[in-house]
Amino acid sequence: MKIHFFKKILFALCVIAVAQAFAVDPIWNMRYTFGPDSKMASNFNFGLGAQSQYNSNVLIPVNLIGAISKNFEIGAKVDIQTYDQMDHAMLFADFGGRYKFKTGTFMELDGYFGLNRNNGSAFVATLGTEQYVSKNFANYFEARAGFLDGVTGDDGYVKMSVGMTPTLIFGKFLRCMIEINSSASAGHLSDDFMMDIIPKFEIAVGGTRIRMDFDIGVLQESNNDQRSIGLYVMTSL
Repeated sequence: MKIHFFKKILFALCVIAVAQAFAVDPIWNMRYTFGPDSKMASNFNFGLGAQSQYNSNVLIPVNLIGAISKNFEIGAKVDIQTYDQMDHAMLFADFGGRYKFKTGTFMELDGYFGLNRNNGSAFVATLGTEQYVSKNFANYFEARAGFLDGVTGDDGYVKMSVGMTPTLIFGKFLRCMIEINSSASAGHLSDDFMMDIIPKFEIAVGGTRIRMDFDIGVLQESNNDQRSIGLYVMTSL
């Protein structure tokens, strides 16, 4: 029954994922999870997603996460960025690990690499924490720092990113979130500053989570007119 349900969701992903060119800073995707995610794997998790901006480009991330212990997990993700109605593709791989050193708080390290073109590489460190105000409300905070030319550009030093995600929790079935994140490069603050507001809705069915994101770029003229949508399915194996 669970496998049959997951196949239906995968089919829905293929139908909806007609295009992609996301508005968020590329550092947002440089992790083995599908964006900020405070949940740690209890065993092995598999995920598939699609990001779309309603043009001929599609980003399809696929990941696998495994729990090594109660407080430590490792993960890998492949980002398939397609162009020209899927006639061309660029492949990126992320390998990372996360250690939870106290309840709700973790440190994560990710390496991000281009696979089929010389797109540079990146190393990203993340500090994240989720704080529960009540059983129905939580807030997730994260601070990230990215290094190497794959995230900073040829003449950059470090890319910084901070974000918060207030979350309304409706039992075990539904979460409603609004992620607010911003990023900038050291030495290029005025030219490279970005801010995004991302409403999210997540439904949990058994061991499967389904999340939909709506990205709204703000402040910058270069991303004010960009709107994108993401759909992700994560399931326990």
